[in-house]
Amino acid sequence: MDRLRTHLKVTVILSAAAFVAGCIAPPAFAAEDIESLKSLDTLGLPAGSPRLSLPIQIDSAARKRPSASQPVAPQSQGYTLLTQPDSGRGQILSLLNGAQSSIDLTIYEIEDPQIISALTAAAKRGVSVRVLYNYYSFQGYSHDPNAQYVAQLNAGGVQTKQASQQFTVTHQKTFTIDGSVSVIMTFNLNPNYFSTTRDFGIVTSDPGQVAEIAKVFEADWAYQSVTPSQSALVWSPDNSRNKILDIINGATRSLDIYNEETADRDCMQALISAAKRGVAVRFITAILKSSSNPTDGNAAERATLNSNGVQAKGLASPYIHAKMILADYGIGSAQAFLGSENFSWTSLNKNRELGIILNDSAILSSLEGTFEADWGK
Repeated sequence: MDRLRTHLKVTVILSAAAFVAGCIAPPAFAAEDIESLKSLDTLGLPAGSPRLSLPIQIDSAARKRPSASQPVAPQSQGYTLLTQPDSGRGQILSLLNGAQSSIDLTIYEIEDPQIISALTAAAKRGVSVRVLYNYYSFQGYSHDPNAQYVAQLNAGGVQTKQASQQFTVTHQKTFTIDGSVSVIMTFNLNPNYFSTTRDFGIVTSDPGQVAEIAKVFEADWAYQSVTPSQSALVWSPDNSRNKILDIINGATRSLDIYNEETADRDCMQALISAAKRGVAVRFITAILKSSSNPTDGNAAERATLNSNGVQAKGLASPYIHAKMILADYGIGSAQAFLGSENFSWTSLNKNRELGIILNDSAILSSLEGTFEADWGK
């Protein structure tokens, strides 16, 4: 994948591998989660790294699932679902090009020429454009993927700021436009995320949600603390662990999950416990390999899950970058989580991340259709 980069220091590789394998606490130098390593051509872990082990024997039968329609990019209840790579940039560019007063963006990685052009064009027509971008976690490497693009934004009149060192990684990916609509994304603003990855986004116009996203942006922009409270929004490090585990632990019938990583002990144990109580659990992970490291960093965890009642598989194409949980599809309690949070200790406890919980039936149906198609590959 051409978005991957090389030159990660050996010390970072070894320390990050130990962290991901241990799943208990971040390393002393506060390394990134797997996404940061992926961006620097270190998708896999070093061969022989210790891995998660959950020696639980479970014998449970998967339950039959209702059929699902294929993705239809639904819009209802104030939400629009974006499914990558099918949706592309169109909806986002339309929102940016239509902005009248303000665009605020919190982003991990921004390298897409069309998005950068839309942001600078907005600034030139008088829109206040601010970009809060991940910075400090890239500084241990020989290359900062955002540097040249931030320079382009600055030259185009966009206000930019390095995200706070308070967070190990600013991994959130969210636009707020004119204070009236927000786009919560699982994908970065890089050309490859619009063409080769499985990812999702939610456009929300819910006033309470948009207001809270704007409030958190203002606090993060000013390097101040903030306490979010919207029940549908899932923030790291504030409440993501509890909300994600609540969804998994509350499932009674089925769980369909995409996640790039399988590194968090609590999440893995919750999936196994769900399978043990009779929930049909299906989990599609990324295949974490790179040209310099052919070992799949998720393989051992998938094996553990599969030996304990969970159906887990890796998918090479499209690359699984999405973070999605669909619980109890087809019954009244169905709900879905979409967001930037990986199943890793750092993502849930130390990063700035944002996700959203939805129960809109059209969106859930589209998510299930996409999942079914990918599961059959």
